[in-house]
Amino acid sequence: MSPENDIVNLWLNRQGFFTVSDINANNRVVDIIAIRQKSQLSVQHVELHCSVSSAAAVVSEKEKADLLRKFNDANVIATVERTIRSYLGRDCEYEKVLVSTSNVSLPEITVVRFQEVIKEVVSELDRQNYRSPIIRALQLVKFVLMANPETIAALVTKGDVHKPMSYHNKEQLLRQMLQQDVALKLFGKRENEQLIVSILKNSTLKQPERLAAALETILTKRTATRFLNVLLQQKEVKTAIEEEISKDQKLVKFLEA
Repeated sequence: MSPENDIVNLWLNRQGFFTVSDINANNRVVDIIAIRQKSQLSVQHVELHCSVSSAAAVVSEKEKADLLRKFNDANVIATVERTIRSYLGRDCEYEKVLVSTSNVSLPEITVVRFQEVIKEVVSELDRQNYRSPIIRALQLVKFVLMANPETIAALVTKGDVHKPMSYHNKEQLLRQMLQQDVALKLFGKRENEQLIVSILKNSTLKQPERLAAALETILTKRTATRFLNVLLQQKEVKTAIEEEISKDQKLVKFLEA
C-alpha cells in the first residue's frame, strides 16, 4: 500500500467508511472501495493521483484519458461491482472519486484535492501510537517539526533547488498568517513595535502620502490631535517645519495673521 493510500484510507475511515484497498483487476489495480452503512448507504470507488511535482502542473488530455480509464476500464468496472456485491450481497450504484494533487476536472467523477485530505488528517492527529509508519511520520511532522517555529520558518523560506514553496506561495502564506487573530495580538504587543517599524520602512507606507492616508483610517479626532502634538515635538519634524516656513513667505504671513 502506498503512503497516499494509507492517508486516504484513514481519511475515509474517520468519515465512517469501511475500506478495501489494492484490489486486483487483471491488468489494473483498484485503489480503494469505500462502503458506509448509516441511515443512508454510501459506496465509493476511489482512485489516487498524487505527485509532489503535479500540484501546479497542467493535466494534459492524455493524462485525463488515463485517469478516466482508472474508472471506466471494463475490468475495473467488473471488479468494483463484484467487490461491492461480495460485501453487500447485492448490486448498487456507487460514486466515482478521484483524490488528486492536481487541479483537474473529469466528467461524472468527483475530484477531491489531496492537499485537503492530508490537511484534515494531520489536523485531527493526536498523540496516540499509530501502527501505520506513514501516519506515525505525519504525527512526527505535526508534533515535532511544526512545534518548532524556527524550523518551520527555515523550511518555508528555503531557497535552494529543493525549496517547498515558490515566492508567490510564500507571499500567500504570509498574507494568510497576517489575517489570523494571532497576528493582531502579536502586533498589539509593545515589544514588537520595532518589528512593525521595520516592516513599514520596507513597505509602500514609507511614502508620505500613503502614510498620511493610512493614519487617517487609524486615528480618531482625539488621537489625531495627540499624535500631532507629539509629532511637533520631534526634533527632525520641528527642523523640517522651520525650513519649510522659511521658504514659504505666504505660510509665514498666514501664521502671523
